[in-house]
Amino acid sequence: MEQTMNELNYEIVELPERTVVGMGLRTRNDAPDMTARIGGVWAAFLSEGRRKLNAAPETPCFGLYTNYDWTDGSYEMLAAAQSGVCPEGFHRVTIPAGKYARFTTHGDVGRATAELWGRIRTQTLPRAYRVDFEEYGQPGPDGQADIAIYVGLADVCQSCGMPMTEDAQHGTEADGSLSADYCCYCCQKGAFTARCTMEEMIDFCLNTDAVKKLYASREEGRRKMLEYFPTLKRWKW
Repeated sequence: MEQTMNELNYEIVELPERTVVGMGLRTRNDAPDMTARIGGVWAAFLSEGRRKLNAAPETPCFGLYTNYDWTDGSYEMLAAAQSGVCPEGFHRVTIPAGKYARFTTHGDVGRATAELWGRIRTQTLPRAYRVDFEEYGQPGPDGQADIAIYVGLADVCQSCGMPMTEDAQHGTEADGSLSADYCCYCCQKGAFTARCTMEEMIDFCLNTDAVKKLYASREEGRRKMLEYFPTLKRWKW
């Protein structure tokens, strides 16, 4: 399914679970040495890491971002490949099955990837923040390659639009099972917790701390919600 957001096209895809093995470090985007340290990981991986993993030169490489920590904004970064071995100093990471937003570009691996991530970070996506990753094709003679960035997506409440990244955030059906469509604030035991119009729900959401941080102004938030909420299951009728 193709999507367009602020002229940045992406495709929503369902991926099966896969496991990769890689080497990496912990950093954060505002660290002054972040770019140099990540570049060092890739240099080590391409020079020795793939050999230790018994990975052929044409084996796709992955750049993973996982174990996000909101207390300090840090995350774990790994350069990885699929492999049946896990040497000392390497880590085995499972990329969970689920929905991902797939962004693609072609160009210099370092520069094109950084530019695309810069644009992705300006988008409003219901990110799961479990595992996000880059997949690199084999570079051509000019050193340029096909690059795909996969951003993990959370289930979204079909009433208020809240991303649901944990079971506890899901509402419940009449039989007590977790609701696939609605969050714990909007639905309990198979019934909506509040009878309201779509506009009233938007007004409520605009007063929450999470939404206040998401938009530059209340007016911008209302405008974007009035565009988005009619796509949610509860407000489609």
